[in-house]
Amino acid sequence: MNERRWTLKKPIIETRGKLGVLLPGMGAVGTTFIAGVEAIKKGLGKPIGSLTQMGTIRLGKRT
Repeated sequence: MNERRWTLKKPIIETRGKLGVLLPGMGAVGTTFIAGVEAIKKGLGKPIGSLTQMGTIRLGKRT
């Protein structure tokens, strides 16, 4: 199987504006996520989780 390798790397530019997140179904996970975000915004809770503890998010493949 042929493996494609990307040699051109694009720089990550600074973000502007708002981020939209699609939560299809709005089940238990989606509503819990929204409630947690709103609680953090109002100062009623703390952001806890693997991404907040790592401080970074990986973009692309693991190497």
